[in-house]
Amino acid sequence: MPVRAGALGWSLVFVSTVGARRKGDRPLSGTDAASRAKIMERVRRLLDLAEHPNTGEEEAALASAHAAALMLRHGLDASAVRRGATGRSEQIDGLEFEVSNRGGHARERCWALHLVCDALGCKGAQHWTGVQGRGIRSARQVTMTVVGPEPVLDGLRILLPSISLQMENQVRPALLRFRTGEGDAGADRDRRARAATGFRRAFYVGFGSGVAAKLRDRVAEVAEEVKGTGAELVLLDRSALVQAEFQRRFPGLRRARTTALDADGYHTGHHAGRHADLTDRDLATVPAAELPA
Repeated sequence: MPVRAGALGWSLVFVSTVGARRKGDRPLSGTDAASRAKIMERVRRLLDLAEHPNTGEEEAALASAHAAALMLRHGLDASAVRRGATGRSEQIDGLEFEVSNRGGHARERCWALHLVCDALGCKGAQHWTGVQGRGIRSARQVTMTVVGPEPVLDGLRILLPSISLQMENQVRPALLRFRTGEGDAGADRDRRARAATGFRRAFYVGFGSGVAAKLRDRVAEVAEEVKGTGAELVLLDRSALVQAEFQRRFPGLRRARTTALDADGYHTGHHAGRHADLTDRDLATVPAAELPA
């Protein structure tokens, strides 16, 4: 079963300093605790909506995006929300995510999602099943395995489906504009089809790059927001821990070969990814109608 490696980077952890405050720091008030409890309850309801079997695909993706944004903003993870606590585990674990190979584009879809995972400090690989010797393009099933800190994986379980859905929704109109802009209806049909395929595949990679850049920008914003407070955001280099677990799971892994990408498709996708809806809004601005009763 072929396996290819993804990328590695930095991750985040919120460190509570309530128990060892600096002089002048304000202790956690009853109002702050109540607000945090309200946030956790809102996230729990969003998770329940996203995971409910009767929730539609787009509604589930929207609820997932809301939950992921709130967890990132307030330093929560899904397991903490479920058990009503805010402690974070330092354990390195893995998750699996099924990636569509519709059209034979799974490689670029995986590439895009690896970039998103990398922005949050994880390392990934993909493996597939299909006809031996024909590669990922003809695979029947493609699975990404992402290795990283448990709190980050909690967020990715919610974020990856949302990003995948937005990526597919954005590539369709972009591809239509590309085909319209090509003109020359008399051009060779095969050549135009190859050009469209190249644009689509590059768009996927660019979209992932744009989302990753947006995530890194958001990390910087949050770090600035909590600077000097009792709950400081710390950039923690867990790369050695992630690498060790990755090597344990995938010894002797080969890296994926590099591929030339269509410049127009990549830059169009990157722009769309930078404007992807991560639904990162404050709790008070989320309409009640968007949440389960």
